[in-house]
Amino acid sequence: MKGTLPRTALALAVITACLAGSALAQQAPPRQPPARHGFWFSGGLGYGSLGCKDCSGRTGALSGNIALGGTLSPKFLLGVSTNGWTKSENGSTLTVGTLTAAVRFYPSATGGFFLTGGLGLGTVSAGVSGFGSASETGVAALLGLGYDIPVGRTISLTPYWNGFALSYSGGDANVGQIGLGITVH
Repeated sequence: MKGTLPRTALALAVITACLAGSALAQQAPPRQPPARHGFWFSGGLGYGSLGCKDCSGRTGALSGNIALGGTLSPKFLLGVSTNGWTKSENGSTLTVGTLTAAVRFYPSATGGFFLTGGLGLGTVSAGVSGFGSASETGVAALLGLGYDIPVGRTISLTPYWNGFALSYSGGDANVGQIGLGITVH
């Protein structure tokens, strides 16, 4: 029994190496350029860092985004984007979200790198369990970049970085988010 585990682990490693070698030895078909046309959708999750003008520092938490729209050309996508950040701790919750009209620009019609920008509305909401909540709404902006890594003809894994910010009568908020999404063109 004592020597069974190392032998089993070795056997699994050898089998895995053989399968991986066999897969790598097969010739991959020529890579097709991404098909960007018609309706598109993108959604992702990651980490976001919240800050503001009068804050003493930044705080991190879960962050995500969803975007969808139509393709104007293989280089320009137009749509709507929502980005959000939220953190709950000790019965209190702070949420920052934006809804923007957005454009996604690919410098190369066949490349995966893109830039994102948008303008719209944003909200900051704070709530304390048992005491209620309050929110403020203001003007929002979105700037970002990403890279579509094709995993199929119309599906990509998309690492991205977005910066979104809003300004409202009581102050401001900004979030830098990094994440991984799925994009369907």
